[in-house]
Amino acid sequence: MSSKQERELVIEKSEQVLEHTVKQADPEFYHALSNVLRDYIVVTNPRKELAFRQDLRDLIRLMAETVNQAKPVRTFSTGELARIFGVSVQAINKWIDEGRFLGYKREGNHRHNRIPETVSFAMRTGEVLPLEEAIAMYERQLLEQQVDVTVDHRDEVLDEISRLMKKHGGTYEMTLGAKNERTAPEERDASIWLALLEELREINEAK
Repeated sequence: MSSKQERELVIEKSEQVLEHTVKQADPEFYHALSNVLRDYIVVTNPRKELAFRQDLRDLIRLMAETVNQAKPVRTFSTGELARIFGVSVQAINKWIDEGRFLGYKREGNHRHNRIPETVSFAMRTGEVLPLEEAIAMYERQLLEQQVDVTVDHRDEVLDEISRLMKKHGGTYEMTLGAKNERTAPEERDASIWLALLEELREINEAK
């Protein structure tokens, strides 16, 4: 990504260079380039309201200022994407070769390749999404799955605690916890019961 100093240099020099060379030498090309650049800004930033006859110098300044305000583009290694999508690194490399990361190609040592979040990603369904949106969707699905697993496990823990309460006729504190001397089977149940109560506490605190 360009540095702030480079963007400031482009703003400073473009006014001099464009005014005294391109605009005078080939005004038709200058205006055509201005219109193309204006269209690009409108398409990529639909909320921008630009005057139709925006001068090329002003458009270059606007682009530099937009980049200054933009958040840095995140990039992902194949290992990071493998963890996010729940597949192997080899699968990610295969997806790259298959062209599922539209416009991205591996370069050099595969381990050092990083895929920007701005590329488009072709889902298995055929739907094409920005990689950033595809990652967010997978992370939401993973979180929902984790919540479902936690709820199911909590129900299993409660069922086991309920079984022990019925077996001994009350809560742990009222029954085994109140005994000074316990039989071997009672010691085993007490150990299991305490572990279940601790696990239930941790599940509830994590909610």
